[in-house]
Amino acid sequence: MSNFTDTYIKALKPKDKRYEEYEGGGFGIRVTPNGVKTWIYRYKINGKTDKLTLGHYPALSLASAKKRFIELSGLRREGYSPKDIIEQEVQKENNTVTKLIMAWYLGYAEKFRKKPAQIKQQIDADIIPLLGNMALDKIQTIDITKALDTIVKRGAPIHANRVLSTIKQAFNYGVSRGALPFNPAANIRARDIGGQEKPRERVLTLDEIKKIWNFLDSDDSQMPVHTKSAIKVMLLTGVRTSELRLAQWHEFDFEQSLWTIPAKHSKAGIIQKIHLAPQVLALLEELKAISDSDYVIYGADSTKPLTENALARAINRIQGRVGIPHWTAHDLRRTFATQLGETLRIDPVVIEKCLGHKMPRIMATYNKNEMLPERKEALKAWGSHIEAVTANSNIIPFKQAV
Repeated sequence: MSNFTDTYIKALKPKDKRYEEYEGGGFGIRVTPNGVKTWIYRYKINGKTDKLTLGHYPALSLASAKKRFIELSGLRREGYSPKDIIEQEVQKENNTVTKLIMAWYLGYAEKFRKKPAQIKQQIDADIIPLLGNMALDKIQTIDITKALDTIVKRGAPIHANRVLSTIKQAFNYGVSRGALPFNPAANIRARDIGGQEKPRERVLTLDEIKKIWNFLDSDDSQMPVHTKSAIKVMLLTGVRTSELRLAQWHEFDFEQSLWTIPAKHSKAGIIQKIHLAPQVLALLEELKAISDSDYVIYGADSTKPLTENALARAINRIQGRVGIPHWTAHDLRRTFATQLGETLRIDPVVIEKCLGHKMPRIMATYNKNEMLPERKEALKAWGSHIEAVTANSNIIPFKQAV
């Protein structure tokens, strides 16, 4: 038994077999044949001898190891098990944001959210890199706001709000599961992070529709036929980008001129039937003739659908060349609904049915009428109107690419 000093510990040499030396009270050091020196604590509790590893020397200094030994021996005298204390501390160290966010994703989001891939992208690209290593019992509101500010500073304020929403949901899950006592993100407001989000109101005029359509048909667009057709089909049918992007040929009945969107692809979670006006049928038949894929709209890999942001990027690339104020893919759906009402005077309920919206609860309970004949006439009328509007394509000038 020796009084430990740094000089004494450094002088300990490896032997053929590992050995241990103790200072007193169970505080010791183990030396292996490879020369690895490890601080240990040997103690008795309930008449049984046990040992704990405190850390390696010199990474854990003599002073730090001695301090840790004194803490644990004091707790042992109070009746606590040092091994249980160490295990609880290790569990806390492993109880990180990454562990919680993945538990929430695998236990809830992946099973019940309609677009888990978007959430997984947020987790991998933003949440884990910015917050993942933080312990749940130490993370504070300011840590979360600083992480979100990083996203805002790179020019993505709306995305920062989406990430905030994901973090709030994951931490609420953690609270409900007992992983943390409260949600440190609960009082963070989106308007104080990415700013107030105003709903878009952009509706294309008939003249703007004509310019877009004729641009797509011109040599100036340089767009793949799948992308051109996707924009036109969305304008003619009012479907969501995801519904068209995920569409497969088996969903289409060309003889009945009907497209049946499965519930799993519908935002409302219901089967949606879309009548195919002659203009839509012509576009689809053109695509079918050149297709070697199960998907109607596909990207570079014909075995997979067009990627989620590909259409938005394609539209952004042509913005300055079409010659109209900024518009997005979703604006086509809003334009469809607005023009059906304002230009063709279609009944609002029929428009809602065309959009695949769920009716208010009372109406949905007592009115099961899908209004398929009325929807068919509305879509045929809109297709004919678009055909008339986009006639004489050669009179629309285009801005040249810079």
